[in-house]
Amino acid sequence: MIEYEARYHFSQERFRVKYQIFEESKRAREIAEAICVEQTIEFPIELTGNSIRENVVGKIEEIQNNHNSTVVTISYPVETVGNEPAQFFNVIMGNCSLFPNLKIIDLQLSPSIENIFPGPRYGISGLRKLLSIYNRPLLATAIKPMGLSTDQLAQMAYNLALGGIDIIKDDHGLADQPFSKFKDRVLKVTEAIHKANRETGFHTIYAPNITSNEQTMLKQAEFVKEAGSGALLVAPALSGFSSFITLRENTDLPILSHPAFLGGYLSIMDFDVLFGTIQRMIGADVVIFPNYGGRFTFSKEDCRKINHGLKKPFGSFKEIFPSPAGGMNINSCGDIVSFYNKDVVLLIGGALHKAGADLTENVKAFKAQVEKIHVR
Repeated sequence: MIEYEARYHFSQERFRVKYQIFEESKRAREIAEAICVEQTIEFPIELTGNSIRENVVGKIEEIQNNHNSTVVTISYPVETVGNEPAQFFNVIMGNCSLFPNLKIIDLQLSPSIENIFPGPRYGISGLRKLLSIYNRPLLATAIKPMGLSTDQLAQMAYNLALGGIDIIKDDHGLADQPFSKFKDRVLKVTEAIHKANRETGFHTIYAPNITSNEQTMLKQAEFVKEAGSGALLVAPALSGFSSFITLRENTDLPILSHPAFLGGYLSIMDFDVLFGTIQRMIGADVVIFPNYGGRFTFSKEDCRKINHGLKKPFGSFKEIFPSPAGGMNINSCGDIVSFYNKDVVLLIGGALHKAGADLTENVKAFKAQVEKIHVR
């Protein structure tokens, strides 16, 4: 029988992944052992020598049996990642993403792994400094609906900015469409917001949606930078985590992360990992997600996990803003701020339009409501 040996000298530096396996304890142990092999060598372990088994294959570090599941911590050698973010995701949950009843509930990075991720450029403190807002939540909205012309969207942005909103983003459905071409929209909406800022003295910024392939995103980000819009909106599950990282490394604009297409990942990652720690690793500054009580099904506990993942101590990565959304309204602001604290971006879309025909006055009422809230 052939026995394969590794000849490389391994550093012994390892990172750890905590998995929750929804099986009884004996079966969970078998699955954990399978993960160790499947996520590394994907090869008959009996055909490998000690050097591969000791230095390459994942190791079970801890097993905790709970009432209806088992939590297993598995460590992997940093060499399996090879300084590639995409390979990191492949190692932690590549083939095993196809296993049923399995999800990642925590990541514990080693220094070498932490260094391959850029992290947020701004984070909470940097974005507050950029906007010169320190003692209240940030206020955001979106220009929509899809189908409006660029001139209509620009007029909407102007009216919103006159009211003193902090961030105006494209709806994630806006792209480079015939009724509102990307470059035309960026130029006209940015100029409309700048005009409002000159009139009010506020500092509203605009985040165009640049979700696309990597090459297009880099070109569009440069165009947005030159236009002076102020920020970017990207859906990382659509663009790809690696492309998001490349964008972060090649722009100095704040990046808002949109959750489109992320829902499927919740079957393999817990809320605080997917919407929290991973978003910080890839370089988001603001993370949009469905708030409890809105038109989606996230619970208070789900949102509590996300808020924790965005703000807990996590290596050298900066804390970043949660932006709960999805059916929020002005009257719910107090509850939202109480739940997330002042470090939150309040994103309200359709409710600003339902409040009355005058968008500027609606934003002023939104802002006044938030400024009355006692924040911590």
